[in-house]
Amino acid sequence: MSHAFIAHGADQFDSLLKLHEALRAAGIPAKYSSSERRADIDAANIDAASLMIVLVSYDSMRSTDVRSQIIRAKKNGMTIIPVRADRTRLTGFIKEFAKDMVHTIEEIEPLMTTAQRAYRQVSPVVSVMNLKGGIGKTTIASQLAAALQAHTRNRVLLIDFDPQYNLTQLFFPGQQADEAIANDRSVISLFEKSRVHQADLTSPADQWATLSTVPFTPAPRAKIAHSLLGGSEAVGRLDIIFGQFEISKYAFSTDTSGLEAVRANFLRSIEYYRSQYDLIVLDTNPNATFLTRCALQATDRVLAPMHTDIYSLRGVRLLNRVINDQTAQDRRPELSVLFNAVERREQSDFEADTRNGVFNEQVGFDLSGKLMSAAIPKSRHFQIKAREDDAPIKRLLPHHGRGGGLRHIRESLIAASVELATVLRQDASA
Repeated sequence: MSHAFIAHGADQFDSLLKLHEALRAAGIPAKYSSSERRADIDAANIDAASLMIVLVSYDSMRSTDVRSQIIRAKKNGMTIIPVRADRTRLTGFIKEFAKDMVHTIEEIEPLMTTAQRAYRQVSPVVSVMNLKGGIGKTTIASQLAAALQAHTRNRVLLIDFDPQYNLTQLFFPGQQADEAIANDRSVISLFEKSRVHQADLTSPADQWATLSTVPFTPAPRAKIAHSLLGGSEAVGRLDIIFGQFEISKYAFSTDTSGLEAVRANFLRSIEYYRSQYDLIVLDTNPNATFLTRCALQATDRVLAPMHTDIYSLRGVRLLNRVINDQTAQDRRPELSVLFNAVERREQSDFEADTRNGVFNEQVGFDLSGKLMSAAIPKSRHFQIKAREDDAPIKRLLPHHGRGGGLRHIRESLIAASVELATVLRQDASA
């Protein structure tokens, strides 16, 4: 589990508690040295952390424990955020990395903004989105995530964010999915307190006309996520949180304050699951709704599949407008566009014109600059026909499948996944 590690001196108990509580409220798990100061435990916690926050004080500046913790974090290439806990003059070793320090323990809000930005770099969220239907979002979300996971052996979470929940039905038979959804082991539990949080509650899926605004601690991964790989976690994880029709309730609700509360619950849930995965991928609905706004606010990069035809230009044009209209500039996700279902291995005139910027003015933004170099070919292999008793992994082309042309499909998926991973790393270093 990824987290923030707090390096502190023995004289900082009040500041430590204040910082720990602020991180918890911001959805960032945190660990720190216990009173026993076990070096082996601290080293393991630092190695598993995504960032370090150093409480700078008279005691910490003279602590050999804090010094060794910082050295280990720097060796790991970790982001280190220094925070002044008192008026101690900065000298020596800590001054080397604290020279640009702007945060104090009293300035908790800007500190949390900085911490969240660093924390998100470790586990980005990608929304597969296009406001035109039939463009292959579910195929791209599932197969591209599987290709990336197979290539890196890391931990990937798919979230079925479409009320039609085609992604869920791709992997699991109807009865199995329905049973899990009936027990709230599904996407609605990211928005409202449910039976995965407290067994005796009424399901929010049964309360169509009302919204539960009660805050909650997100459910442990094992209680809500379903494995697509099975077997040992030595090869990483590829999990899914089931979709369901009942999240349509949010599109019909007129309870403005209630919607704001469930949106906040959703964003906290996403922050929590960032700590347990290296990548989160949302397969979104094809309309601009409350769910679209929620997805965009949680997202670091939007991936828009696009067909090589003139009609697809309308979808990406509207999508770019929605991104700009519905997100604040400091949290606006970047956009990548991926050609999907390309008819031939050779570039069509439409694809060549798009890459050369011919349609930039028509769509109102630099579409050619947003296009990924990779493209996914059209193939019968994507028309997956698996028996209901087949394991979910058999629906994943990077992990399973036979037949002519599959090698080319896998190579295309891996090329696109590696390119996506590259731009996500660039986002993190920007």
